[in-house]
Amino acid sequence: MEPFRIHVADEVLDDLRARLRQTRWPDQVPGIGWEQGTELDWLRRLVSYWANEFDWRAWERKLNALNQFTWDGIHFVHQRAANGGGVPLILTHGWPSSFLDYLGMLPMLEDFDVVVPSLPGYGFSPRPPQVGINYRYVAERWHRLMTELGYFRYGVGGNDFGSGVSTFLALDHPESVIGLHLTTLESDLTPKVDDAKLSDVERSYLAVSRGWDVTERGYSAIQSTKPQTVGYGLNDSPAGLAAYLGEKWHSWSDVTPPDDFLCATFTLYWVTQSITSSMRDYWDNRRYPIEPTYVGTPTAFGVFAHQTVPEGEPPRSYLERVYNIQRWTVFPRGGHFAPVEEPAAVAGDLTTFFRGLSAGT
Repeated sequence: MEPFRIHVADEVLDDLRARLRQTRWPDQVPGIGWEQGTELDWLRRLVSYWANEFDWRAWERKLNALNQFTWDGIHFVHQRAANGGGVPLILTHGWPSSFLDYLGMLPMLEDFDVVVPSLPGYGFSPRPPQVGINYRYVAERWHRLMTELGYFRYGVGGNDFGSGVSTFLALDHPESVIGLHLTTLESDLTPKVDDAKLSDVERSYLAVSRGWDVTERGYSAIQSTKPQTVGYGLNDSPAGLAAYLGEKWHSWSDVTPPDDFLCATFTLYWVTQSITSSMRDYWDNRRYPIEPTYVGTPTAFGVFAHQTVPEGEPPRSYLERVYNIQRWTVFPRGGHFAPVEEPAAVAGDLTTFFRGLSAGT
């Protein structure tokens, strides 16, 4: 394990600000709002904040106060429990996110030894120059990381791609994973069920979900087929990057996170030039698909269904076709990015779940 500190050179930040100030803006149909993508006035305001007010150095100081390391090309944060006997727990983010998603939860997880890695190809974890970096590949790397840290029994939690990685950790290492906590159902791992066997509630949910696909799934189609092509533009234009990622954070959230957090996320992608490598997750998981079997590990779902563009609230019965669900909590607020939007709710649900598992052993 190598200690890790973050420092972005002044000239990199100066170049970023200069590029933002030189943005060439497209027009927009009056009154169209967000229907054709990122709303122009919203983006102009955000880009102005990013160029003129956002303080990356303050984020560096905050991040460097954490215990950060690299191991075998993986960057991670490691926070040990205050009492010295915490439950080991690895939390995995998704796209278009980063390890920053879980930082707000860390002070609320003092009973755990928390490991928050950056997925391969995101931020400070370079993606190996090969294909096949799918859920199972990453899950195996995470298991090796936890073993290297001395954790042979541990909990896992995740969101978005992190849900997929966490699911395969539980499937492939049931002797090690004591419990699985998820805040989203990863779309590639949804139950395969004949329509005739679905309940009315399940059919209603899938109808809403398919409507979301029609409105929102375009990004996924291109990233799972031609991520390199779209990557050229996003890697060259910070305003383009903010538009592309910002639209997801706006549409998939209940309340869009603060500008400061969004700009920290965008800066992390920009200075590490990791937008293209992050999008390869879609290509690799499509080209190298893996079908999950039933997950027998005790599983908790925190359901956060309140997105600006509704994706629907999954019924418990639908997910019980794949997971051994022992805790199911539907929250009144929060969307796809629940660890950022509602960190206290996620941390509390996670803590209650793992305390219950410990009490039962």
